[in-house]
Amino acid sequence: MRYEIRSVKGLAREANHDCAGAVFDGVRGLFVVVDGTSKPGSGQLALGFVQAVMDAYQALINQGAEDSTHSAVEQLLRSVLTDLHAPLFSKRTGTTSYLVGVASHGQLTLAYEGDCSCGFVCAKGGIEWFTPPHCKANWRRDRSHRELALDPARNLITRCYRANRSPDPDFVFRSVAAGERLVFATDGFWAELTDARQDDVLAAPASEITDVDDDVTWIDVKL
Repeated sequence: MRYEIRSVKGLAREANHDCAGAVFDGVRGLFVVVDGTSKPGSGQLALGFVQAVMDAYQALINQGAEDSTHSAVEQLLRSVLTDLHAPLFSKRTGTTSYLVGVASHGQLTLAYEGDCSCGFVCAKGGIEWFTPPHCKANWRRDRSHRELALDPARNLITRCYRANRSPDPDFVFRSVAAGERLVFATDGFWAELTDARQDDVLAAPASEITDVDDDVTWIDVKL
């Protein structure tokens, strides 16, 4: 399993409010991508969230926790997200969208709230996104990411990580196989970049991205 992370600050903010992290321990890949909102403190919250989730999940594994099935991973992620909620907000403010993914034993388990997304990179180009964003433009959960990218109401997030609400992620379960390629991304990637530009930056990750308003962050994972 190989992965590459990149995050680019958009033009709309003075600081990048996105954050992403990943680790592969030889058995499982753990991937976290977070998009802090414009609320004060959200960038710091995103950074703290990524490191805290990765540390907590790995600590449970080191203590002997099992994550060989979708249900076992779901239980671990629910525990991690719930246990970290109070400590994170005891020192931080703001709100974030997040997506956490665990790839192991031929399975991918995702937990998310907000508009960060995951998809398979198609061999002929393009990305098959399979995590419906939580936003007003997608209240029926039936619109494609490309359709949502054109609707301003996509910026009205209906679920997120915040102080006055316990984490309640949606879970998505998929099978994965060697040779497949995944992308974990913030909405700056899937909405601000055209399909063609997404293909371009995946092919050349160091490509210049200087003309987007939103922060653009992604993790490119090759299984």
